[in-house]
Amino acid sequence: MHGKFRLIALLAVFVLSLGIAGCGGSDGDDGAPGPQGDTGEQGEQGEQGEPGESAVFSPVESCAVCHSAGSIGDAVASHKLPPIESVSNVTFAVNDPDLLVTFDLKADGVAATGYNEITRFYRYDGTTVTSVGTTPLTLTENATAGNYTITVSGGAAEAATDNRYLFRVGVAGDSDTTVYFYGDFPASPVDAPVVSAEACTNCHGPEGIDIHGGYFAAVDGAETCLTCHGAADSTFTFLGEAPPYPVPGLWEVAHQYHSSLIVDGGEIVEVTYPSYMNNCSVCHEPPDNLAAANTMPVQEDTCFSCHGSFEGMFAPTDPLLGAHQQFGTACGISCHADGLAASDYQLVTDVHNGAITERGGIIWNGEDTSVTEGALFDVRITGVADDGTDLTITWEADYAGAGVNPCNDTVGPGAPIFHLPGGGGGGNWSVLRNYAQGEDFILGLEPNEAGQPLSVGMDAENTTCSGNVATTVVPVEVDATYATVGRVGLQGKPAVVAIDPADTDGLMRVRAKSATYDWVIGTDDKATDRRAIVNTTEKCLKCHVGSLYQHGGNRVDNVDLCILCHNSAANEQYVREGMGVDPSEAYDGQAGELFEMKTMLHAVHASGRTAYSDLDYEPAQVPFVIYRGRGIYAWAADESLVPNWPTEPDCTYTSGGQELPGNIVFGSDPDAEVRDCQPHNFHTPTFPRGLYDCDACHADGFATLFPDPTKAMASTVETGEDFGGRLDDVLEGASSATCMTCHKQWSSADKAEYNALGSHAAQNGWEPQEFEEGRQTIIEANQ
Repeated sequence: MHGKFRLIALLAVFVLSLGIAGCGGSDGDDGAPGPQGDTGEQGEQGEQGEPGESAVFSPVESCAVCHSAGSIGDAVASHKLPPIESVSNVTFAVNDPDLLVTFDLKADGVAATGYNEITRFYRYDGTTVTSVGTTPLTLTENATAGNYTITVSGGAAEAATDNRYLFRVGVAGDSDTTVYFYGDFPASPVDAPVVSAEACTNCHGPEGIDIHGGYFAAVDGAETCLTCHGAADSTFTFLGEAPPYPVPGLWEVAHQYHSSLIVDGGEIVEVTYPSYMNNCSVCHEPPDNLAAANTMPVQEDTCFSCHGSFEGMFAPTDPLLGAHQQFGTACGISCHADGLAASDYQLVTDVHNGAITERGGIIWNGEDTSVTEGALFDVRITGVADDGTDLTITWEADYAGAGVNPCNDTVGPGAPIFHLPGGGGGGNWSVLRNYAQGEDFILGLEPNEAGQPLSVGMDAENTTCSGNVATTVVPVEVDATYATVGRVGLQGKPAVVAIDPADTDGLMRVRAKSATYDWVIGTDDKATDRRAIVNTTEKCLKCHVGSLYQHGGNRVDNVDLCILCHNSAANEQYVREGMGVDPSEAYDGQAGELFEMKTMLHAVHASGRTAYSDLDYEPAQVPFVIYRGRGIYAWAADESLVPNWPTEPDCTYTSGGQELPGNIVFGSDPDAEVRDCQPHNFHTPTFPRGLYDCDACHADGFATLFPDPTKAMASTVETGEDFGGRLDDVLEGASSATCMTCHKQWSSADKAEYNALGSHAAQNGWEPQEFEEGRQTIIEANQ
């Protein structure tokens, strides 16, 4: 008992005893205090007790206490999108002298009430777009919830002419509610666009495109844009030029924006377009739209809308550059017409067919044929048998709906090749394996690369076929500590007959989705499906058409394969140390960076933003940097945020037999095991929708921000001396890592300390640290 409370208890007993004694009569006066007695002898000291158990730190995170759904700091509510408006049932009526426009307005699918202002009004008659102003407009909220009427004063005078009317409405003082919508009366003066609403929404999401001071409803696609960007003339000032001003066509501004050719305020608007501009099908779909886009003629304005100039079209050493500069910009008159020198090149398809993308795709008739042909494949693992010595993998493949022979060695119509040599087919296919602790595949057995799996090449010795079923046998790996489940992946790209008649070897590799399969170690049983986080790559491919990174060309379009390498133990510290770079010399001040999927993708997609629009908080103003043995990659809002980042080439390296310009890695050792001259790649991503839109990437219905720490493994902030082991890793909790990958900031240039937000995460979890049994300590503490 604490001394203070023990004294109070003794006093209470003393008072009680006095009360009992006083029942027999009156007390006399107190006598004088007596002298103090002698001090008693020191008592014998008791025996020393056995040492108690050491204090144990329990690695448990409590983020959900405040930030779960319905709590005071509900994180799901904080990440909610602003209202998604939709306008329907737009009708017109003449009430001379006025024009009445009635419509239904919903926000998030529910009738929207309280909209009370109109801030834009345009009218397009098929030739001229007029900025009418808002003076002649009145917005009335009708008795039926979500039903409104706009009265256009004097609008009856235009009722006999086909017009497109464009309005911007909202709630006064609330920019999140601002939305554009259009209506045609008495009929449309606009030709149908050759871009579908879905094509725009694939990247820009349900919010639509946030431009000109408000959102354009995603469901309307390009229709609202054509009110102005379909006009030959206008009556309002545009980009500082007085009327009449010919408004640039939608095709022109869309091409220029996505090609980073638009200049705003004297600065080029840099857009990191996530696919390839010569793959016209990304935006121009379905087939009818693509067919129309393919008729674009070769002439100055159409070509320059993407290329900007002749210099943007050709390499400095290309003789075609000089020829085009000589003839000038009258392309259709000088050369690209019937009977002239370049009569074979009159349409966009004539000049783009056969172009090769950075990921080996062949452009033909406006499509990346590696994507369209790859979609015809279904490569699947049908079983895994693990007898403790051999891992026997059975797999099959369909092409265009028909089963094919995976051991075919000669490409032909309907007969693709896979792993065997046949026009360059060998060496592309191999087997990856990794093992799960909890539900994350982090126990790869590569001894010198943190969390990485080993691969086994596929050839005629270990792979045989019978009846269109392939059997691949590879040795069983050992020492998959803590694991009960393994995942096997087949990496490689099948080849089909080349679509380009001029192709030298007659075949082309295509983007067939890589196959994966989970099995129970030591058995032939299929494992239970892992938790769904990302929607089977479908959402990634909405933006990254034919451009999703594939590491040498054989890991294709399947997040389930990606996580075999990009896992929560995958820290590239081993690369930095191989270059001789220590934290004080690194471009980000760290010993290493985690290239796990959530860490990397959250950081990369957020790195181009300098501030959230609705929060007094700036995301990380520090770079996200990955060191690789064949390049250094940095993402940030500006290069100035990357200390010591080089600006001019100062060395050369050899790749593919070519001498290429590079840079000496700052702080690297020229005698280190990894070369010190590397290409340096800097990017400022322009994520085309709200960063808070978790549904942009995650599986439908995946709303939790606080993963189960017995399934989602903690993240390796720094590896120990044993790169292949994990027990000496410095770990950050799964919940903290999930939040901090977007929100991370540091209080010093070398990231030595957390800032207030990082400290908040640590206080409700733990400071990054080692644990005696690594992640197993965390798993057991949370069971």
